[in-house]
Amino acid sequence: MSRAPADPLETLGRDHPEFRPWLRLLEAARAEIDNPEHAGALPEPPPGKDGVPRLDGATFAISRRSADRWVRGLLAVAADAGAPASLSRAARAPSLDALATIEAALAADGERLDALADTAGAERAAFAPVAAVAAMPLLQACARRWSAGVAADWDHGYCPICGAWPALAEARGLERERRLRCARCGGDWRTEWLRCPFCRNRDHLRLGALAPEGTRETRKAETCADCRRYVKTVTTLRATPPAEVAIQDLATVDLDVGAIAHGYGTAQGLGYPVRARVTVRSRWARPGAPWAAWAR
Repeated sequence: MSRAPADPLETLGRDHPEFRPWLRLLEAARAEIDNPEHAGALPEPPPGKDGVPRLDGATFAISRRSADRWVRGLLAVAADAGAPASLSRAARAPSLDALATIEAALAADGERLDALADTAGAERAAFAPVAAVAAMPLLQACARRWSAGVAADWDHGYCPICGAWPALAEARGLERERRLRCARCGGDWRTEWLRCPFCRNRDHLRLGALAPEGTRETRKAETCADCRRYVKTVTTLRATPPAEVAIQDLATVDLDVGAIAHGYGTAQGLGYPVRARVTVRSRWARPGAPWAAWAR
C-alpha cells in the first residue's frame, strides 16, 4: 500500500522549528481557503486591461462578523505561536477594524496597516504579516474564479490576479516551461527564460544564477545585475498547489540567504499598485446572491 504524501507543513516544521510560528499562520490560512464566505464575496472582475491585474478596482462585500472572526482569530493564533503579546490584546480590542485590515492588506498598503495596528494597540512589525495572511483566502478565491480571464499573452513580471511580485519561479514539466508563482493568491503565469521579471532585462550577460552545491539544475536563485534582484527557481513536474506556494517560498529560504549574501535583494511591495474596496455585506443578502450587489 502506497503512503500518502507528507504534509509539507509538517515536514517544514520538523526540519525548521524556527518556522513554526509562521507555519501556524499558513496552516490557519489553508484551512480557511475553502470557506464559501470568500468565494461568495467576489464580484465579477473589472474589464481586463493590458497590464492591469484583475484585482484592481474590485469591490468585495464581506460579513462583518465573518471578517471579525477570521482576523481576530488569526491574531490570536499568531500570539499563541510566539508573536508579541500585543497581537493577543489587539485580537480582543473593540478598536480593531477587521474589514479595513483586509482591505489594506489586499493593496499591501503599509502606511494604512501601521495606522490600523496603532489603533488596535498592536506592534506594527508583527501586525502587518498577520494582515497579509488574513487576505490570502480571499485572494486565492479571486485566483480560482478569475484566472480563466487572464490574457494568454500576459508578459508582465507581477501577478495578473493581484499585482504581487512572484515569490518564486517553476521550471515545470518535461518541457521545463518557466512559470512565475504568487504566494498571496497562488497565481500562476508563463514567462520567458532569460528575462528578469522585475526590470525586464534580457541581456544574458547581465543575468546569472546562484545555487547550493550540486543543485544548480533543480534549485537556484536567478539574478539580475541591472536591478540587483533575484527570483528563486525550482524544478517541478507539476504546478505547486496554490495554497502551498507560500510554504514552498519558506522551504527555499536557503536560496534567499545565498542571494542576499551576494548583494541581491527581493522586490518590495506590489509590482502594480492595485486598488480594491471591502464593504459590509448586508444581513439581508439572499443565500447564493452576489454579495457586492447587496452591500450597503
